[in-house]
Amino acid sequence: MLKEDGKTSSLYQDVDRLVSALGFLTVEVTDSIHQGTHSMRVIAAKPDGDITTEDLAELYNLIYPRYSVIYSDRDLQLEVSSPGLQRSFSDVLEFSVFRGRLVRVYSVSRSEYIIGTITDSDDESVVLSSYEAEGSKEKGERISLPYSDIAKAKLEYRWEADNA
Repeated sequence: MLKEDGKTSSLYQDVDRLVSALGFLTVEVTDSIHQGTHSMRVIAAKPDGDITTEDLAELYNLIYPRYSVIYSDRDLQLEVSSPGLQRSFSDVLEFSVFRGRLVRVYSVSRSEYIIGTITDSDDESVVLSSYEAEGSKEKGERISLPYSDIAKAKLEYRWEADNA
């Protein structure tokens, strides 16, 4: 099952304030301490398209100085990256981050994968439009799935056919 605590993390909230000020979306923030080094990973996305390496560099240059001061007692290792084309969701907050994108979810009650475009999400469920259930081949305009019914989810990317 997916976690439901991403937005409650104080680290996530603090980094999200910085990231959203530049018009980006915070997907995930993790940190750990190992042998005197503080490792921090920030995954960010653009609301209206693909994030570029220049965007990631801009975010790095914003985040690193702040956290190098906050974690002044340790070396800071910061990674700022994109979510990737087929990101596996780790938290339900990602449904709101990736609104408008194609997603593949596994429904426990239906015992099958459902592919559709995220059109809406709230604290309890996600709504997919133009969906298709892989096993039963059921198709429809809209389906609402409670988070408690979703075992896993990931971005679905349709590779273009090679016209060679």
